[in-house]
Amino acid sequence: MKRILLFVPVVLLGCDQKQTAATGDAAAATSATTTASVAPEPPKPPLVTVDDTAFVVAGDRVEFGKGGGDVAGRISGLLSSKPLVADQTLEVDALRDTTMAHMAIAIDALRQSKAKSLTVKTAKRDRTMGTLAVTLAHPPAPSCAAVGMIGKDNSIMVWPYGGAVAQRFTHGFAGPDITLGSAAFAKLANECTAPWDFVAGEDSIKWGVVFDLALAAAQTAGMHATSTVVLTKTPVAGRKINED
Repeated sequence: MKRILLFVPVVLLGCDQKQTAATGDAAAATSATTTASVAPEPPKPPLVTVDDTAFVVAGDRVEFGKGGGDVAGRISGLLSSKPLVADQTLEVDALRDTTMAHMAIAIDALRQSKAKSLTVKTAKRDRTMGTLAVTLAHPPAPSCAAVGMIGKDNSIMVWPYGGAVAQRFTHGFAGPDITLGSAAFAKLANECTAPWDFVAGEDSIKWGVVFDLALAAAQTAGMHATSTVVLTKTPVAGRKINED
């Protein structure tokens, strides 16, 4: 008698369906777990942009040449409406051709708004981006702290915070002599224990060259000062600094 073998594909198909469903359920569970484990990014302080026409924060703009009155106060009022300004480190994109008169207004407004410090980004002379750590509030500075200033004739003056005869470096063909000026600036800073140095510029001087001086000193090997204070009142070279 011949035996007849019967195959039941339905049973095998049912197994495949169950395995596929189980795989799908596992993938869905893994996806749900992954989604749940990705925390939202914490809020960040608003981005500030400064050029020679306006101060812009989170898309809101205050123009330097319009409205009259206390421009720093108007900017400070705008900043007070923004979250995460007080006691924070704010990123500031500052264009090179911003005059020191306008940069000083911006710095004063940020200080009035109780921001702790700034990370200032400005294009260097070679058009690559540089970053400078700027302190807005500090304890009384020792008299030995280094001060570097760009004069209206593009010369660089270097002297200690407490006052002394200033070293003067005349300008070169392309502007201030950053090489010699920053070397003297860094040397004076390294003779002091102050964790900051101080920079300034005449009102008509562009922020870019003041930035170049501060950044070149900050990048000097073994530089002791780790942050820069931007003086918003133009000092007299060689005189004791008055920040009030």
